[in-house]
Amino acid sequence: MSGWVCLLAELGKKQITARRRARDRVATISINTAGAAVIGLLMLMLAFLIYVSLPLGAEFSIGAPRTLALDDQQHFAVRAEDASLWRLEVPQGSGDVDRASEAREQERPLGIWTHGDLALQLYPHRLEVFELAGMAELERGDAVYQARWQTSLALPGLTTASLGVDGTNSRLLLAYYDEGGDLHALSFARGSPGTTLQRWTLSNPAVKSRSLLLDASLQRVLAVHEDRYLLWQIPEDKKGTNPLVSGGQFAGLGRGEGVHAWGPSRETLLIGRGTRLHRFDALRPGFPRLGPPLNLDEEAQWIARELNRRVTYALAPSGAVSVLVPTTGQLLYQGALLRETQTEGVDGISSTRPTRLTLSGDAHYLYELRRESLTHWPIRSGSPETRWRSLWTPQWYAAYDEASHVWHPDGKAIGVLSKFALSPLLYGTFKAALYGMVLAVPLALGAAIYTGYFLSPRRRDQIKPALELLEAFPTVVLGFIAGLWLAPLMLDYLVLFLVLPILLIGLPLVFAGLHLSLQLLSPRFQRRPPRIWILVFAYLALGVWLAANVNNLESWLFPDTVGNWLWQHFGLRYEQRNALLVGLAMGIAITPSMFSIVEDAIHAVPRNLSDGALALGATRWQSLARVVLPAASPALLAAVLIGFARGLGETMIVLLATGNTPLMQADPFSGLRSLSASIAVELPEAAVGGVHFRLLFAAALLLFVLTFLMNTIAEGFRQRLRYAYATR
Repeated sequence: MSGWVCLLAELGKKQITARRRARDRVATISINTAGAAVIGLLMLMLAFLIYVSLPLGAEFSIGAPRTLALDDQQHFAVRAEDASLWRLEVPQGSGDVDRASEAREQERPLGIWTHGDLALQLYPHRLEVFELAGMAELERGDAVYQARWQTSLALPGLTTASLGVDGTNSRLLLAYYDEGGDLHALSFARGSPGTTLQRWTLSNPAVKSRSLLLDASLQRVLAVHEDRYLLWQIPEDKKGTNPLVSGGQFAGLGRGEGVHAWGPSRETLLIGRGTRLHRFDALRPGFPRLGPPLNLDEEAQWIARELNRRVTYALAPSGAVSVLVPTTGQLLYQGALLRETQTEGVDGISSTRPTRLTLSGDAHYLYELRRESLTHWPIRSGSPETRWRSLWTPQWYAAYDEASHVWHPDGKAIGVLSKFALSPLLYGTFKAALYGMVLAVPLALGAAIYTGYFLSPRRRDQIKPALELLEAFPTVVLGFIAGLWLAPLMLDYLVLFLVLPILLIGLPLVFAGLHLSLQLLSPRFQRRPPRIWILVFAYLALGVWLAANVNNLESWLFPDTVGNWLWQHFGLRYEQRNALLVGLAMGIAITPSMFSIVEDAIHAVPRNLSDGALALGATRWQSLARVVLPAASPALLAAVLIGFARGLGETMIVLLATGNTPLMQADPFSGLRSLSASIAVELPEAAVGGVHFRLLFAAALLLFVLTFLMNTIAEGFRQRLRYAYATR
């Protein structure tokens, strides 16, 4: 009987063991699968960030040319937006239109321009303006536009080489020199040139120039000759008002002939002299110089710029084209495109020899128009303004006094080019994290050491969960409180906030000095030192008294307000939302996680180590400093790294407690802008697939890499601590 019982028991044990093994196997597979899924999701996130950011690093290149033969009996224009070929056809049926068509058949145009839906044909002493209507497709894929003749403008005494044309969506501006040397300007609104046409005759005694630069958006005409200039400001819709004239000399340019062109978005003026390209500020009076000149390999005989990006093209006599970013001097491309060039004339004038190249408005094509052919090169530019040097080095922009790190991605909203530099955002990210660590490190480490080593187990079990519960407090609430309540309070009690660090640092010194004095006065205090809470109460009373008399304290310490004193003596401008405010709020948010890691590490140090030190005659402070803290040092370093990584990724506190100004100033009274805050604010408004959109993903990739590295290093230190404990 007993044998059967033993056999049944043995079978039951085997069944239980099999079930346990099956459960363990299922649990192991589930845990491994979940871990692999987490790692896989992280890799997918990383791959997606890289995929979106990768086009920012695309290389600049110019493709193979394509040449289209032109019918000599037709009148052609090149669409500036995409370099497609326009053939203008005037419909029959109107007397004025028929006469214009007959005149155009008998007389060949000297030049053709396009501005939006307008086409302009230049004839000797007159200019015809066409409005494009319908569109058809040729067999070879070139667009044919039906055009309606609008008006014919008389240009008496025109010298062809001096004609300048510029237009906007609402206005067209023309200027030219006549045979007598006088400058003529014409301006009319789009749609009704006959009724709003304005003409001015401008004498030009000081600058005998044949090079005119026009800016229709600001209604100005610029004449450049050697190192001098004259600028006419055309009044807008004010008949009888003479243009304002100003002139001057370019600083550091020197005498000599060269080529001239507006810079991108007409914010700068580009002047090529030999192998040097000079930049001048076109947004400020006097055209101040913008940095040192850029060096070219060959002399520039033609300069063009992209409309919406800071990219400049320079053509040399040998036919080589150089493409560079003027703000950084970075060369994007250099290669020979033409065999011969012609420097006389204007863009688009037909000739048996090549004219100067023309850049399409969207910078997708570079084309050359001859009488018998049109040649255009496709441009694959990627994102020239987001190269490494552009993102991290200072650049000298128009309207700035020096080279600066500027993040201004919404420049189009105010009519200027956007400025992309990630250095202010990265600087602000580290600045916010460092100021947060200034408060969090002493607060978290001090609380963790006191709780884990000095407090009794009962008090520890009460205090530790309460402090760790602060980690669940929403950071958006902390940022809201800091921005709306603490910021004005700090402004009113700025003196107290400046004195507070001195009081906190002096608190231990006061305790030590008072304790030593009492011991010297009476031996009784050596056996029974005074209670600390009495001193703390006295210290708090002092703080309350200072807060109540803050105005008297400010008038006693400073002749004026503390804000004016900081500005006059140190050049520091106090902003209400600043890095100091962010440090206070972020320090409170970081403290619980750092406290938990350090306290667990100190409490986990084997008790026999500290007990052995105490048994050998060491005090508790000596045991802590020489035994416990060295043993827990990996966890301390890991806690600091994790807290710093948490500060780098913090969003809501930085967003609500700062002015979100991308500045690179180290003082605690200025604002900042972090990577995470920029992503949260700007990503919903960024155009999908645009440069701004991809730069924000690149910022997210940078933030991901930084936090991942710091957390990985911190986990390595924690594993080292665990291994050290396991081997003891």
